[in-house]
Amino acid sequence: MLIKSIYIRDGLFERNITMEDGVNLIFSKKNSRGKTTLVRLMLYALGYSVPSTKKIKFEKCFTKIEIVLDTGNTVFLTRENSYSISLLCDGVEEIYVLPEQICTLHSKLFNTDNIDILNNVLGAFYFDQEKGWTLLNRGVVIGSIHFNIDELVRGISGKDCSELIAREKRISSDLSKYRQMFSIAQYRDSVSGDSLTADTYQEKKNVELEQLRMRQSSVEREIRRINQSITGNKKFQEFVADMKLLIKTEDGQCITVTKDNIVGLNDSIELLVAKKKILSCELAEIVSKIDKIMREQEKENGQISFFESESIVEAFDKKIVAIPMNQVAIKNEIDKLEKEQKQVREQIAKISRSDNDVVLSLYNTIVKYATELGIGDSESITQKYLFTSNLKELTGAVLHKTVFAFKMAYILELEKHLKIKLPIILDSPSGKEVDQENIELMMNILKRDFQENQIIIASIYDYSFSKVNKVELVDQLLNQMIAVENADENS
Repeated sequence: MLIKSIYIRDGLFERNITMEDGVNLIFSKKNSRGKTTLVRLMLYALGYSVPSTKKIKFEKCFTKIEIVLDTGNTVFLTRENSYSISLLCDGVEEIYVLPEQICTLHSKLFNTDNIDILNNVLGAFYFDQEKGWTLLNRGVVIGSIHFNIDELVRGISGKDCSELIAREKRISSDLSKYRQMFSIAQYRDSVSGDSLTADTYQEKKNVELEQLRMRQSSVEREIRRINQSITGNKKFQEFVADMKLLIKTEDGQCITVTKDNIVGLNDSIELLVAKKKILSCELAEIVSKIDKIMREQEKENGQISFFESESIVEAFDKKIVAIPMNQVAIKNEIDKLEKEQKQVREQIAKISRSDNDVVLSLYNTIVKYATELGIGDSESITQKYLFTSNLKELTGAVLHKTVFAFKMAYILELEKHLKIKLPIILDSPSGKEVDQENIELMMNILKRDFQENQIIIASIYDYSFSKVNKVELVDQLLNQMIAVENADENS
């Protein structure tokens, strides 16, 4: 993949910057001239969600970046806002919603639809000025974009841990909830003994009121059922009478069936009516008790508010004390989930790392570059170090060079899998504690092993490459006034 050019417009100012195949140096003699802004705008133009710099708000910019893919196709990406981007290739335009469809977009650029690779490819080829030179194998690339070596290894090797990952996410979500519950339970216990919050009388009244309402609901349901039965019986009674049936007695006499001579039916109806009256009296008594309690509460609340108004904290304390919460039970559940989470993570790591040729290839490349950079060899660096979380022992130039060795290995492994060449973007490679000798060692690796890659460096220093396309920023990034007649053409 090759970035050929990028056009940027912000208000009345614009600039079109051309990039070459080999080494490109975004240069200024002084800091704060827009080098980092230009690098980030390139990423923004590629669809990434990156933070703006102080001088330019990216979401207000119009960007158009020209890219030549390894297939030979030329792609134009146009972005006018933070939530969408258009891709034009061979006269066909497609619109993508960001960030939801960023992986679909990037699958066209990086020749893969593997989510694990697409989520981590930026962390391999981009070194951010602030975080990039300390990002070894997991962490923040820039903004909200993260890098994780386990995901990258799984993506390249084609291993699937989707079910375990989904399970781990569910456990993490439950853990978060239980930890919040535990904090609330601790707070509840700390205030439960406070006489100001323990209003026993009020609690009893609330319980009584709730029980009365439940009984009211039950009685009302029973009355509705009885009404339906009475109505049904009466309809049946009238139905039989309307049929004008005749019944022949033993002595041969014929008697017409009427609603009054149906034995037992009237008694059943009268029994239901009597039961309804009893329930109606009970319902009236319940409603009366509910009204009495509510009037008492309103009166008490009115008297309390007359003397003092209850603060939000006091009201919260009263509510929280009324909730039954067991610290021990919650803590036991947290311990259980943490143990389960650890086991799941170990399973994911085992699947990702064991019996994996990608891990061995990455390790061999890292050892090769580490030896060349003077930071270690096969005796001091083990395969487990590829996944280390201990960075405390790495400081200054050692960390700087270690990160460089790791990322070069990532790029080479990705290129073998994707069958493409990735750009290498380095923002301020000359760190404060890195001398020119160490910089030269890193540049020598780029010259020798990455001759076919497009290299973009943002720096106030020059570097000893045989051929460099220098993009110099004198005062500011956008220093050209937009021509009115061309405004429509570029939009």
